[in-house]
Amino acid sequence: MASFVTEVLTSAGKLETQEVQGKLDALTKQIDSLKIQVYEVTHNKYVDFQSTMGTSEELAENVERISKEMSDVSDRIENEIKSQLNMSTEVVESLKRQLLEVTDVMLVLESLVQIQEGLQCISEADKTCNFSKAAEAILNIHELLSSLVEGNKDVHILLALQTEYWVQKEKFLYDIGDKWKELVFWTMPDSNETKQQKCELKIMTGTTNLSVLKDIVVVMEKLDLLDSKMKSFGERLVLHIAQPCITNSKTVLKESVTGQSKTLTVKYCEDSTGKPPSPGEVFAKITQIFKWLNDCFLHIMIDEQGQVLMERLGGMVAHQVMDLVVKQCLTHAIPTSNRQMEGFQNDVSATEVFNQKLTEMKFIPPNETTLTDFVQNVNVLFANKKCQEILEKARNLMTSEMHNSVAVSDDKPLGELPALEKGHDAPSSKKSRKLDLAGECKLSDNTFKLPSCHISVCIQQLLTLAYETLHEAGESSPQSAIQLFYAVRNMLELFCSVFPTYHKESLVNFPQLSAIFHNNCMFIAHHLMTMGHQFRKKLPPTINATFVDLVQKIRRLGTDTFLQQMSRQKGVMAECLGGAKGFASVSEENMYFDAERAIKQTIHQFHHLQKVWQEVLPPSVYRKAIGTLLNSVVVDITASIVVLEDISSDDARQLATLLTIIMDKAGPLLQTPADDKVNLTFELQKNVSKWLRYKELITVLNASLLEISDRWAEGKGPLAVEFTPNEMKSLIRALFQNTERRAAVLAKIK
Repeated sequence: MASFVTEVLTSAGKLETQEVQGKLDALTKQIDSLKIQVYEVTHNKYVDFQSTMGTSEELAENVERISKEMSDVSDRIENEIKSQLNMSTEVVESLKRQLLEVTDVMLVLESLVQIQEGLQCISEADKTCNFSKAAEAILNIHELLSSLVEGNKDVHILLALQTEYWVQKEKFLYDIGDKWKELVFWTMPDSNETKQQKCELKIMTGTTNLSVLKDIVVVMEKLDLLDSKMKSFGERLVLHIAQPCITNSKTVLKESVTGQSKTLTVKYCEDSTGKPPSPGEVFAKITQIFKWLNDCFLHIMIDEQGQVLMERLGGMVAHQVMDLVVKQCLTHAIPTSNRQMEGFQNDVSATEVFNQKLTEMKFIPPNETTLTDFVQNVNVLFANKKCQEILEKARNLMTSEMHNSVAVSDDKPLGELPALEKGHDAPSSKKSRKLDLAGECKLSDNTFKLPSCHISVCIQQLLTLAYETLHEAGESSPQSAIQLFYAVRNMLELFCSVFPTYHKESLVNFPQLSAIFHNNCMFIAHHLMTMGHQFRKKLPPTINATFVDLVQKIRRLGTDTFLQQMSRQKGVMAECLGGAKGFASVSEENMYFDAERAIKQTIHQFHHLQKVWQEVLPPSVYRKAIGTLLNSVVVDITASIVVLEDISSDDARQLATLLTIIMDKAGPLLQTPADDKVNLTFELQKNVSKWLRYKELITVLNASLLEISDRWAEGKGPLAVEFTPNEMKSLIRALFQNTERRAAVLAKIK
């Protein structure tokens, strides 16, 4: 009986196995047929571009049906046959292997059908506005094609599907972009319009439009397109809307609602005043812009973490907006005087409120403190801006016209100086004695008096700027005071570099300007002697409040420049005297004419210098300058005549006449308008070192041998003081014939 049952079960198992085998064979044939259908449908649609809508739907149904049958066969193998048959494992493994092969083919066919359905979904996205589903299809197709193409790169159908996928994807992205432009529409400014510019941003609103816009934003995020789109949007927003509001005080913002749209209009024209808008105005406009954008569409959530579109936009352009606000608005609002500091506190409060509003709208993160950090450091900002303005204003003064001059008096321009402070440490006995002696010595009333002269108006304004700055430093915080003090020092260092360089050509070519520059330097140095002492009590004790180290540098700058002009004028005088041809043979008419012309040209040059220097230079400096030049002239004339080997009596007479011209004109050259009872003879001898030698030469030209001998007076007379024995002998030999009397006089000159 047992053997009978076993035989029956074995027979039943064999029947089941045969049935499964039959089904597998049938499925294999159906799959082969399905493969042909899939190929034909794909080839016709994506290679031959034929319309196969009905066939595609039928193919999808066949794939689904065969897939279900395969699932049934697989279940029977695993659940029924395997438990009922007592057969060799080879039969089961053979069935499973055959089923696996069929399953692999079926998976490929299912993937191809999914690709076909996905492509169909993408192509219909613009009509159905189901952009999210199309985006998912793009991602799914990309994954399916990546797995199928790997190892099957030469399969023609897969290449056709891949091409179609890229075409459909690009078309979808283009459609998405067009839809974005319909919902977020820009009207850009007209580049040909010069008087007034206008920019409009229109956002389509309403439930439907907002739903589509949300869908588009989500799709762009999935396809990694949102960042580039928001960057482009942000750049336009900053350039055409935010920047005009920050930089132009005449910008007007207007909001309007029309049907299913909201519009933000920005109008601005060229601001001729150049005055930047106040921080309050800028903050109000920027807040209005971002609040309007947030209400329209920037509140849309773009991911599951709760990030909104405003955050993404802020990540793209927030730093640009912050930089514009700082550089084009807050920087201009920084106070430039202590009186403006209280008003700036209102701007500080407004900045903190503005920063808080941007944080609440999520345009900037909570840890963004660029604006608040900038305004809270007000003392440093104030000092930096003040110093920058001081140096800029100083440079403008230094590069202005220097010939505009003003007279300065000889009164004490600084008023009474504060008393010198005694040191904290007791002085030594030796030092105390010196202080006592210094106290007993009365200073002259002329101490620290500046002689009357003319200086450039710009230099007077420059010193006024320095005093005002130091006065403000004394009323500022210690940090600001230090910066302002060194700004004054930098201003004076700038003078030493900029002024002589910028006016270099004028200082060389115009004697009057070189004289004014000399006075400018002396005027500045005069003030620097006591400027630090005046303000030391008001400045922080950490500052070494002195400018004395700059005095010598500035004085030398003025002196060197004027000495260079003096050297040039000496050259001019020498060139004029060169026309006299050494004053030889002046008894001849033409030679006398040349010598006379040379003398007159020299006098004319002196009159020119007198005209441009007389009222400009201090009287003592003027007389010394003219005296130095006059001395060079008389030295050259004397040297030329002394070396002459033959001077006839007519020549001597004519030479004396020519030299007398200079002697007569020399005195008035040294006179200044301020001189009432000046002794010109004394001034000539004081400022023209060789003047007596020149006078003695004229005397010799008019004298006889006896008179010359008397004035020599055995080496003790005035001639002996001014001339050497050799020079005197040379003159006598040139003036007088060789006689016993001449020989006797020559013998006396030793």
